Formats: sequence, structure tokens, C-alpha cells
Amino acid sequence: MSDYYQFAKDLAKAEKELKIENWVQISICYGYGHQSVTLYTYDLPREVYERRMWVIRWRVARLQCQYPRNDVYPSFYYYDKRSGESLEVSSCLSKLISAKAQITKAERRMNEYIEHNRQNNIFFDEDTDAELVKFREKLERKKLECAECEKRLEQLVEKRRNNQ
Repeated sequence: MSDYYQFAKDLAKAEKELKIENWVQISICYGYGHQSVTLYTYDLPREVYERRMWVIRWRVARLQCQYPRNDVYPSFYYYDKRSGESLEVSSCLSKLISAKAQITKAERRMNEYIEHNRQNNIFFDEDTDAELVKFREKLERKKLECAECEKRLEQLVEKRRNNQ
């Protein structure tokens, strides 16, 4: 299996562990910048949007016919329904998901390294192998940072729930 597909599986696993609820808010607007006018808004689970994209295209086409002198366009905002956090590339939640996937990938590589050396190196010792010890320390630091980030995200979710 290619690295890309494996990383995609790792990302999906991380999203499942974090209980991410993928939603999308779709606004259909016309105008530019500060003068844009929102004509219609959808707030849907991402799976529903992906199955029913034609509804959005149809609505945009219909509104374009109603407002022929203006450019009618959809804008999309992907977010986690549970936390309210954006799923943009630079968001805290996306970085957490990516970090968890990288940890999974690193653990897999470490296990492959150990298995390879157990079979091909009779002098291999997990406890004294310098590279492995250094890698494990680095992996533990990364896991601690990830756990702290996850706790901050949970506190943010609780804070948002209490304010509503």
C-alpha cells in the first residue's frame, strides 16, 4: 500500500479517535467583499453534502437566473460540529489530527525497524540500540505534546458549551 493511502487511513483513524463530526456551512452569495449579500445558507453534515452536491449547484444556478447581473457563488466553511473548531489546514484541530496521524506512522515505522533487526541482526538489543532509544524518547515527547493539545481542545469545547 502506498504511503499516501496509509497516511489517509491514519488521518481517518485520528479523526475517529477525536470523535470529529465533519460538517459544512454553505453560503450562497452575490456581490464582492463588504458588499456581498447572503441569499441562502445550508448547514449540513459533510457526508450529506458530498452525496447531494447537485442541490447546491442547482440552487446556485436558480439564484443566478434570479440575479443575472450579479455573480452568484457558494462559499464553504468546514468545521467540527462538536467543538465548533474550523477544519482549515492551519487550524488547531487540523494540526492535532495531523500530529496523531504522524505518531501512528512513527509507531508503525518503529515496529518495522524492530522486526527487521530481530530477524536480521543477532546482536540487536532493543534496550541498548542508540537510534531506537533516541527515537522512543522523541516519540514520547511528541505524544505528550499531542495529549496536552487534546486537553486544550477539550477545555475549549467545555468553555463553548458553558457559554451557550
